[in-house]
Amino acid sequence: MIAGPQPFSHEIRMTRALEIARKVQAHFGRRTLAAGLYGSLARQSDGPFSDIEMHVLIEGMEPEQTLEWSEGPWKAEVNLYSPEIFLAQAAELDSDWSITHGGYAHVLPLLGDAQWFARARERVFDHPEEEIRTVLEEALIGDLYEIIGKLRNARATGSTHSVPTCAFYAARFSVCIAGLWNRHLYTSSSVLYDEALQLPDRPAGFDAFLRRILQGNLNDAQAIFEEADALWLGFEEWANAHGLTLYRRLDDLLAEVQDSPRT
Repeated sequence: MIAGPQPFSHEIRMTRALEIARKVQAHFGRRTLAAGLYGSLARQSDGPFSDIEMHVLIEGMEPEQTLEWSEGPWKAEVNLYSPEIFLAQAAELDSDWSITHGGYAHVLPLLGDAQWFARARERVFDHPEEEIRTVLEEALIGDLYEIIGKLRNARATGSTHSVPTCAFYAARFSVCIAGLWNRHLYTSSSVLYDEALQLPDRPAGFDAFLRRILQGNLNDAQAIFEEADALWLGFEEWANAHGLTLYRRLDDLLAEVQDSPRT
């Protein structure tokens, strides 16, 4: 037998998940407020080798703790939080939101008060337009612009060993930006690019670049350089069309700094 993950049916995985939730509940007693699945098992899309991922809310559990283990043929991860920490994390917004927050928005309750998970979902999407725009502007310059610079460095120096890695990150940053703009939470990493190509508002150059990643065609450095240039130009035009500010002056930034002089 090959070591590592072994195949199990969905039904066996669900039974095992409920057993885990009940063991955790028995350990913490009345402090256990709720337990729920996230990931592929919560979406009922798990495959035969999928793992078990679970949120458990424990009164007074601070700081949060993660129990991650394998018993040989299967693996599980149980995240233990106080309800306050869980809801605070659900409310966080950063450039990876469209990848990371599906686990807070799509939870399948197993036991306890399911309203905790409904409240978490509300917080995932409860962000004002201005906050989202700020994060997008930061991601465009702090992530995508920077990786485009690395690709252009590779072209200028003729050192192309880093090009496939940089192209991968350029694609990842791109799908995160597009996902956040469209308020879309990606289902999983395995369908990330396929879902991104279905989003309604995509920059020029976006599709061609993502399709290159999907095809695994990362050997032609010159083609990647050209498509990365087109990707950035597309994002510049897209940002301008949506009123997102990409380029700013240091004097303007300094004028906005909140600074309290020492006394």
